[in-house]
Amino acid sequence: MGKKSIIFNKYIRKAEFLVIVAAAFVIYFFLNDETDNKPVQTENKYSAEIKKEPENNSETIEAVSVYFDEEIFGIVTEMIKNAEKSVYAATYTYAENEITELLEIKKENGLKVKVAAGRNKDKSQPAYDFTVVKMPGGIYHPKFFVFDSRDVMILSANISSETTAFNNAVLFRNAPEAAKILESEIDDIFEGKILKRCENGCLTEIGKIFFNPGKGCVNVRNEFLTAKNSIKAGIYTVTNKNPVVTGLKKAIGKGVKTSIIVDNWRGDDGKIVNKKAFSYLESLGADLKYDEKSTENRRIFHHKFAVIDSMTAVFGSMNWTSSACYRNREIVVISKNPEITASFAGYIDSFR
Repeated sequence: MGKKSIIFNKYIRKAEFLVIVAAAFVIYFFLNDETDNKPVQTENKYSAEIKKEPENNSETIEAVSVYFDEEIFGIVTEMIKNAEKSVYAATYTYAENEITELLEIKKENGLKVKVAAGRNKDKSQPAYDFTVVKMPGGIYHPKFFVFDSRDVMILSANISSETTAFNNAVLFRNAPEAAKILESEIDDIFEGKILKRCENGCLTEIGKIFFNPGKGCVNVRNEFLTAKNSIKAGIYTVTNKNPVVTGLKKAIGKGVKTSIIVDNWRGDDGKIVNKKAFSYLESLGADLKYDEKSTENRRIFHHKFAVIDSMTAVFGSMNWTSSACYRNREIVVISKNPEITASFAGYIDSFR
């Protein structure tokens, strides 16, 4: 029995050795296989940044916010405070106020500030780059801001506008294409050049941009001609003989329900400037109304926008006049953004 036990134990040890060797080979090949099939990780700054980048989607709607009346002063102030590199602006009337004081402070802190105006209301001399633009036969009337060559605001308000005035502003975040166009407008103005910019429309993240003199009015007319159900609008000044009113006339003739609120401001002769156009459009079947809130509070109704079929918004600096169409420098934006159309339509409904 002793000899057999020794032999048996010998075989047991050999078996244990073989099991250990086999296990070692299995572990080795398993790990080696995992390593060969695993992609090589090369951690560096560029690859880390790529991981954080969101998936690019060209159809993503840029962040947009619509502001009205007293809200505008607050958002303009906030955007200027947060600007890190530059603020470009265009306005018709310019006068010293809290906004211009803030721009001067930011300029002292190294911010690049350039402002082009059609009229220097109080003859002030700001410390930043500033110029007054003379238009042959018309006025320099666009109203916009560009912050850090990225964020764009299109307004109906001037820099000198009272905070109590009825106005609108549309802020677009991350709109570099539109920002480049608007900054180029300001840069050219400082060089004494008024170019035919976006005459046929420039398609950007914020919609299609037009500058007048150009085809802005014709394109607004064409949008009115597409209307099937409704047109809602708020406008400071309107006259009869221009493409915009022609488009309204044809839309009303097709049975499009048209609701328009206008300001009741009076000219030097004491007569309501909009009265003639008001009576004309009303005779065609449009539902027109003077802004009674302006009358009660002596506030101007300074809007320049329209919504077509709750799908298309037209806004900017342009009143519906022959001067705005053919002689003034104006900016017009045509947008299909549903947030803008809903905001504008709801605002008009609140005045009815």
